[in-house]
Amino acid sequence: MARVSGVGVGEQVQRAAVKDSAGRRVVREVGAATRLLRGLMAPPLHAAGITQAEYHLLAVLEERVTSTGKELSCTLSLDKTTVSRQLTALEEAGSIARTTDPANRRSHLITLTEAGRERLADARRRTIAVLEDRFSSWPAGELDVLADHLARFNDQLRGVAEADAGRGDPEPDAVEA
Repeated sequence: MARVSGVGVGEQVQRAAVKDSAGRRVVREVGAATRLLRGLMAPPLHAAGITQAEYHLLAVLEERVTSTGKELSCTLSLDKTTVSRQLTALEEAGSIARTTDPANRRSHLITLTEAGRERLADARRRTIAVLEDRFSSWPAGELDVLADHLARFNDQLRGVAEADAGRGDPEPDAVEA
């Protein structure tokens, strides 16, 4: 085994792992998972004729039923102009409908159309099939365990975000699928 400064390479790796805190590992692994999932999901979303940004917007609208552009911007931690452009594309595709908000005539209420629901369902079917295929070698139930842990992780982050929002702190990035 190679020796560096009197310490074997294996020992150096072990010492580095000990110094790597759980928080740092979580940040690194969640970042890596996010990048890998984006790459994995791109082909099935493309096959469904939908972008990742559109997928996330439609998923949020499905969950909320009705929303404003500002609410979507906050939920997805995106600039209002970015969301506005995406909403225009979705409206042109017939996936959403905008109506004037009766409580604030300067604002629009955005809802998912039946065509938007169908596009989202098709994209969701395709992405789930790819993901389940990728994890088909895992023992039965392990993907469910991972999903449970991720749900708990996200619930914890939502609690922190809600507490921060009460103090006026900016909301962290949050994207629902």
